[in-house]
Amino acid sequence: MIMKRKINQAYLESKNTITLMIDKTNHSIEKFHLLENASNKTTFLHKVIEEKTAEGINYTLKIQGFISYSSTYEVVVNGAFKVPLVIGKVTQTEWFDQQFYAPTAKLGMFYEKKQTTFRIWSPTASAVSVLLYCENRIKHEMKLTLNGIWELTIAGNLDGVCYRYLVKNGHEEKETIDPYGIASTENGTYSAVVDLEKTPKVPQLTPELKQPTDAIIYEVNIRDFTIHESSPTDAKGQYLGLSEIDHLKELGVTHIQLLPIYDFEGVDELVPTESYNWGYNPSQYNVPEGSYASDPKEPYTRINELKTLINTLHEKGLYVVMDVVYNHVYETKTHPFNVFVPGYYYRYDEAGNQIEGSGCGNDVASERRMVRKYIVDSITYWLEEYGIDGFRFDLMGLLDIRTMNEVRKACDQVDPSILLYGEGWHIPTGIPEANQASMVNAYQMPRISHFNDFFRNTLKGSNFDDDESGLVSGNLDFIDAGKAVLAGVMANFYDPVQSINYVECHDDHTLWDRIKINNPSDSDEMLQKRHLLATSMTIFAQGIPFLHGGQDFFRSKQGVKNSYRDSDEINAIVWEDVKKHQWAIELVKGYLEIRKSHGAFRFMSSAQVERYLKITDHEKSVIEYKLENVEKYGPHAEIRVYFNFNNHPITLKDNFEGFSVIANAGKSGTIPLLSLKEKLFLAPLSTTVVVE
Repeated sequence: MIMKRKINQAYLESKNTITLMIDKTNHSIEKFHLLENASNKTTFLHKVIEEKTAEGINYTLKIQGFISYSSTYEVVVNGAFKVPLVIGKVTQTEWFDQQFYAPTAKLGMFYEKKQTTFRIWSPTASAVSVLLYCENRIKHEMKLTLNGIWELTIAGNLDGVCYRYLVKNGHEEKETIDPYGIASTENGTYSAVVDLEKTPKVPQLTPELKQPTDAIIYEVNIRDFTIHESSPTDAKGQYLGLSEIDHLKELGVTHIQLLPIYDFEGVDELVPTESYNWGYNPSQYNVPEGSYASDPKEPYTRINELKTLINTLHEKGLYVVMDVVYNHVYETKTHPFNVFVPGYYYRYDEAGNQIEGSGCGNDVASERRMVRKYIVDSITYWLEEYGIDGFRFDLMGLLDIRTMNEVRKACDQVDPSILLYGEGWHIPTGIPEANQASMVNAYQMPRISHFNDFFRNTLKGSNFDDDESGLVSGNLDFIDAGKAVLAGVMANFYDPVQSINYVECHDDHTLWDRIKINNPSDSDEMLQKRHLLATSMTIFAQGIPFLHGGQDFFRSKQGVKNSYRDSDEINAIVWEDVKKHQWAIELVKGYLEIRKSHGAFRFMSSAQVERYLKITDHEKSVIEYKLENVEKYGPHAEIRVYFNFNNHPITLKDNFEGFSVIANAGKSGTIPLLSLKEKLFLAPLSTTVVVE
């Protein structure tokens, strides 16, 4: 680590600059030399700057030429006093990034029956070894090749063998797991050699959707969805448990977004029910999480069971989206990144402190070449090995635009229909705002979508002020904003395809809990009407609809706003609620059926929206969403959707001759419920759809 510097230490800051920090001394310091320990050779160092501090004296020294990382060094002061040289800011320089970039390198563990090859990137290391853990710990020294790549091929069948790396940077030696590892024992103790040919094959689901706006995303946490005693599975809290539940297929959604399924910290995999965490604590990016497996000790089990889950969802016609968190790691001190290349993988300020726009202690430096390569390689691995159909990027705005466009390119090489979207919040970090993959730069990231927080806040109320009511809670000041978000085209979004429309997700209050806060005197029946009104707007708006797990049956977390580590009691889906609110689920199913039946709800371009969609309001309390002359996109020439925000009924008078109601407060779907003439009845707090 470089952020906490020590007195009597020397730091390599660039290819030919050293910062020396020593205690105050009464002796004059005249000479500085660099001693290479292996050869005992010394090189004269030129003093450039001398600065006195409260702790001592800092010297900036220049090297003639630059050092070799395969050796260890000490700075010799006045021919006697020796100070160890360690890696400093050099790994954050453009020179370093270019010098050791290895764009085509295939890194990680590569198994064959007769041999296994280990390949790692560690340009600052003076020595790297593979440690095999069979009955004993066996050390195998690796060889340094080009661009800081260390490589070793070990003969024999190593299937199932555990391993770690021993890395020497300067005078310090550390043992760690493989950052490119694909299999692991419990709690990431050891990386493991596996033969992926022995695991299930997982092809991508054959694309049936013509465009991203055909997608309907449903967010699921594997543990939440299966852990409750009432859940319809015996494999509670596990991958296989989710594979046994048919609710998602029956509902009519297209994409299942799984909260993190890579290996994360915060839950002891051996006793998972004793702690809880959503999984935004990245540990091993290419290894499935062990707490969701029936046997976390066995490296194959988590791989096989996750692949079985994905195959099962594919067989049901459901696409799988993976929630990924490349913007930070759980703990930089224990993560292997800093062991292999100190300081390279993270962002630091001028004082050497880690930048943490993520709020998690660190931001990953995605703009650096080998970090970008790591992210793209990881995405490609999940695509090719696990058949993943889409990726949701946590705090995507902390990553850089080029990295996200490179990810889009990698996805397109496998399947252009793969969904790519994320949290495009603008959060200060160590790169210029113009380079951040935030929604203000959406125009620079075609075919990458962003969560629309304006949509959420308009309907639900401000995310930062629980007392502020949204449109569905009766705040009609938001009526114009409501019309805007239904169009799916905002100032930051080039087209509606970039808008992920949502009112709730795993973060913050569920929609039910928030509406209840803002409408404390409402009956449950009134709260349910408001809830369904918001859900219907999410489904019918232009853009890509996103539903949180349980939103279709009024999920509550007992008022807890941010339940990422609370307990199963707060987070678990209660399946009695599914049975209790089947009528609401049927209404949502009908809304989804209507959306899927007509392409006019699923425009890709702002030009189409502007041409065919007209949105007006009646007395600032009813929004009319009208799609005109759209017969070439589906079975109806005209569609009108009415959202009534009044807690009393409204009767509209218009020429409704030739129109039929297909959705009202009690029923929805593609089958006409009744024919109209001159009047249309709108129930309180309801959505009504009429078609020509």
